[in-house]
Amino acid sequence: MTGAGDIAPVVGGPVMGVGFTVENFLVGTFAGLIVMIAVGTVFITGEYRRGLLRTTMAATPLRGRVLGAKALVAGGVASAIGLVAAAITMPLGEQSARSRGFHVFPVTPATEVRVMVGTGLLCAAAAVLALGVGTLLRRSGTAVALVIASIVLPFLLATSDVLPPGVSEWLLRVTPAAGFAIQQTLPQYAQVLSVYEPSTGYYPLAPWAGLAVLWGYAALAFGPAVVRLRGRDV
Repeated sequence: MTGAGDIAPVVGGPVMGVGFTVENFLVGTFAGLIVMIAVGTVFITGEYRRGLLRTTMAATPLRGRVLGAKALVAGGVASAIGLVAAAITMPLGEQSARSRGFHVFPVTPATEVRVMVGTGLLCAAAAVLALGVGTLLRRSGTAVALVIASIVLPFLLATSDVLPPGVSEWLLRVTPAAGFAIQQTLPQYAQVLSVYEPSTGYYPLAPWAGLAVLWGYAALAFGPAVVRLRGRDV
């Protein structure tokens, strides 16, 4: 059985003119990610550029431990900033939208917590990925551009409705941009016919599965970064 009109749940986001979703208030995540990526990269490339890494390694000869400590600090700070920013932005955005007469799609408290915590973990993964790529390339500009292109660019292409739906879903499955799925709150109803595509706020992966893809890329970059740091002069 399928439904439409008044007998079916309302689906879709502001693109369809029916209201705002919680994730719409987190559009600033893009700017935050760019900052976290830049900081995560410079966290290691800055020491290369100034020759300070030799001093660091002299104090702590275990190079893998040094890089692990940097990842914990960069990821921890990025996670805290992302969590606090989401916890502040979401309630303010909802209040502002409702005060102006706009509908905001309701979500459960558990979903709100998942989005807030997930946004923090999204920022942390981006910072760790940037740290790993920066260690491998040793060049700030190249590393920052590469990580931004791998996370932000696929997301923008997939959600801007410029690509076929199949290609958009593929990008949000196999690229680091899959991590943005952690912010999705719109439910998909089997009995309701609608456009369930990235351009209307629907991701091909479940929230935590999408975030796991991003963390997988971070791990893939961090592992070789540890090996390379151990095997070459600083």
